[in-house]
Amino acid sequence: MCHAWPWDMKWAGDLLFRFSCNVHSKQQRNSMSHVPLQQNQLPSPVAMPLGPEVFELWFNNRANDDRDWLTPKGAVLYRLIWKRWLTSLSQHANIEGQAMSGTAWHKATAVDVHNFINGSLRASKKQGTVSPITRRRYWSAIDRIYRFALSQKWVNANPALGLLGEDMPPSEDPKGAILSDALWKAAFAAFPVGDDLIERRNRAILMAIFHLGLAPREIRQLTVKDVLIEGGEDPRKAMTHEKISALRVENETRGDQRVMHVPASVAKALGEWLSARQCYEPAQNHEVLFCSRKSPSMSMHALLHLVTKTIRTACQSSNLPYPARLGPQVVRNTVLVRWLNGDFTVEQVVKAAGLKNARGLYHLRDLVHHEVRVAISKHVHDRISLI
Repeated sequence: MCHAWPWDMKWAGDLLFRFSCNVHSKQQRNSMSHVPLQQNQLPSPVAMPLGPEVFELWFNNRANDDRDWLTPKGAVLYRLIWKRWLTSLSQHANIEGQAMSGTAWHKATAVDVHNFINGSLRASKKQGTVSPITRRRYWSAIDRIYRFALSQKWVNANPALGLLGEDMPPSEDPKGAILSDALWKAAFAAFPVGDDLIERRNRAILMAIFHLGLAPREIRQLTVKDVLIEGGEDPRKAMTHEKISALRVENETRGDQRVMHVPASVAKALGEWLSARQCYEPAQNHEVLFCSRKSPSMSMHALLHLVTKTIRTACQSSNLPYPARLGPQVVRNTVLVRWLNGDFTVEQVVKAAGLKNARGLYHLRDLVHHEVRVAISKHVHDRISLI
């Protein structure tokens, strides 16, 4: 079953946007073979599970939690961290690298957590230091799983919460960067005109990022079938760009998708690229929308290079200083801030950006109007899930 939020047409600057979001039920799209649990139902208490079993039980619970659910693809990093944690406990060396006896997962202490996010991670990376963000993310994964274990009474305490003072990794609080108004306007003038195959592809990519605020992964994962045509026509067939109505954007990590109606300028760029793509023989063997000559899917490095080069060209042609950060993410940040400071509510921006909730906008709080900042903070502190 699909849920849709139809929004009225709104003007943002000189562009007309119409958004609608289609979020598919995670249970419908869940590829797990087990029988789903009922909503918010915890697994029945079982005897002390083995280390690998703990993760699967925790994931099973998260996969069926409507407020904080997780897809199999979204669990990949968590599974990797838990596996490394178990390995660290079995090998059990302290921060100086001295061998010690192994420890069962349910008997781990704060000292084990401290050694893992410092000494063990440092050894695995084969370098002198581990970034605070990495340490925090590893600590957070351990903390979440042990919170679940504590709720099941498999442990008496959460070892991750035993770290105090400087031993506790600092919370992630990144501040977003955006493009200035002058550079934003100059960037559009720096887009390739679309005289050849690659230029048409690059122009369509830039139009989608700058107008729709798509994330880098979302751009790279688009397929030809994600270009929606009025009347349900096949986008691989010859057509006029006026028939292109929207892009279907899938979030593989969360297992949902949204439909973003595109303005005429984006539809025109997409139509010109699709026409050129039909004449590119290697592209006929796969469905990736923005393919490359070297591989079906455009690499992250190539996407970063395209956006960075465009922004640098805009700076040079307009005699503007380079921004603090370059790349697709700073463009996405700029789009979101312009929406927030425009006619859209926090709820609408969360849905249009494909975010789980308003916490995904918190890093932009210093860049938006006061009333928007207050609204974001309220959503975050009230822990309101908007999707």
